[in-house]
Amino acid sequence: MKSIKKKGHNKLRKALAVAYREKEKTEVGNLWQSRVMGHIRSLGPLYPETSYFERFERVVWRLAPIACVLLFVLVTAVAKVDFVSEYEIARIFIEDPVEFSLLALYK
Repeated sequence: MKSIKKKGHNKLRKALAVAYREKEKTEVGNLWQSRVMGHIRSLGPLYPETSYFERFERVVWRLAPIACVLLFVLVTAVAKVDFVSEYEIARIFIEDPVEFSLLALYK
């Protein structure tokens, strides 16, 4: 395995050495930059045109870790902060358990 890699490495090194030595002999025309840029432009855009939903999906997946961290922080904060004491919640249930409903809390 190593000998195959070494042979390939030596072959590549020789090819590059030959190309380096012959670079002075090669001539390029006056329009080589225009031809190269034309070829690059003909290759098309680097990123193909995507639909709205594909872009939306990409944004959602990039923001998903941030949303999870924020959710964890909010859950931790709500667990630490005591909005209503346990005594108040128990008093609401014990006073009139038959008529208790969520609408009673908003009256």
